[in-house]
Amino acid sequence: MTKAYITPNIKYFKDFGYKVIRLKYFIMVAGAMLLEIATLVVYLLNSENIIGFDLFTASVLYGATSVIVVVLAVGCLVLIKVDKTRDRKKINLLLDFKKSYQQLRSKYLREITRFKQAIDYEKSSIDVKINYAIVLEDIYSTLLEEFSNLKISNFLNNAFRYESNHLLKEKQFYSKFSSFSKRDDLEKISIESELAHKNFLREIDQLEKSLKIII
Repeated sequence: MTKAYITPNIKYFKDFGYKVIRLKYFIMVAGAMLLEIATLVVYLLNSENIIGFDLFTASVLYGATSVIVVVLAVGCLVLIKVDKTRDRKKINLLLDFKKSYQQLRSKYLREITRFKQAIDYEKSSIDVKINYAIVLEDIYSTLLEEFSNLKISNFLNNAFRYESNHLLKEKQFYSKFSSFSKRDDLEKISIESELAHKNFLREIDQLEKSLKIII
């Protein structure tokens, strides 16, 4: 299974956005400031008779630029308001998903933990271990089915896909275990399962960071 790493450049820009401001607002504000500075320079150069604008034209140009800056500032505030409204909806959807997932996980966690420990502690009978593995396969099969029935929004698709893959790999691991698969095959499935769950947690963390931006 291909490891779903985020490339360094993409991760850098995401972290920048999480810690500073949204890139679109940064571009708008920076553009407005540059325009204001350029117009001020023109005005000052004209006042020193370095360039050929008459004073009235330079004043009008500076005033028009100031109006543009104000309009852009108001536009940023409107966009921020729109984004915050949209983000609040996403936050609620994310919280609902996390709550549903946690409830579903808690429903089977005790049994999963008990049978995993039973496999680890059983030293005398391989048949007993296999029986425990069959039970765990059934548990993960049921858990995967119930998890697959959760309703999610599109922005949660990656997280949903990662955790679905994790549960599927856990089911496959115990299925292979009970059918006497090779140790290398079991280790490969175990690594893929762990990676899928880590990607799920990373995706949830990134979504939480992106929705907690304070501008």
